[in-house]
Amino acid sequence: MKIGLNRKQLKDIALVFMVLDNAYLRFSAVMSSVAHLLTRFVAPLFAWLMVDGFFHTGSKKKYCMRLWIFAVFMQIGNELSYLIWKEGGINDNIFLTLALGFTIIWFFDMAKEDSQKKKILFNILAIFITVISLAISIVPLPIGRGMTLEGGMQLIPFIIVAYFFHGSKLKQAVFIGLYSVLMFFFYGGLELCSQGIDMFCVNSDWMTFMVIPFIFLYNNEEGRKGGKWFFYIFYPVHLWIIAILGNIL
Repeated sequence: MKIGLNRKQLKDIALVFMVLDNAYLRFSAVMSSVAHLLTRFVAPLFAWLMVDGFFHTGSKKKYCMRLWIFAVFMQIGNELSYLIWKEGGINDNIFLTLALGFTIIWFFDMAKEDSQKKKILFNILAIFITVISLAISIVPLPIGRGMTLEGGMQLIPFIIVAYFFHGSKLKQAVFIGLYSVLMFFFYGGLELCSQGIDMFCVNSDWMTFMVIPFIFLYNNEEGRKGGKWFFYIFYPVHLWIIAILGNIL
């Protein structure tokens, strides 16, 4: 056994902190905003593991379809939650972000292997979807209550960086760090530091760099077999449980 953490262990850690963050978002009146800051590595870690899985999966087509199917079902569930609870509904859908990210890097990947004409086409498609993804991260699509891309500004560039520098954790870390600095200024820069610790924690989505230690801890081992579908089920179920509790308490 190699020293470090395997894929299964990293997922388990991310799941625990994911629950913590979503609980904070519902019960921020009784939970410290530090919980939000401590969980800034979660979505990037899931995205990074997806990119790593892209290079090892036996079927990219099935992987991509799985993400898109669950993204659609999750979005339908979100719209239903708003019909039930109005403003207390669910708006998270990391499946959609991961599905778009997977599609982007798949097009980039196909561009490496095909003819010159198709190479240009696949690169254009990848760039187009990237631009659209970043756009709907800021401006909601007029679907239902308005659909935005969860963590899109952080995760879409992150996924692309993780893909192109997949063979070098050091290069990934450098570019992730640089992009985190860029996002720090996008979120307000030094003004964030003058708003107090509570607001600094609340506005900490730029801290993608917190995933870097976990990248270096990954030992390239799969871990315990089985449970491939666990995250796909656990993610929507835990959001619905937290939403139910948040709306009745």
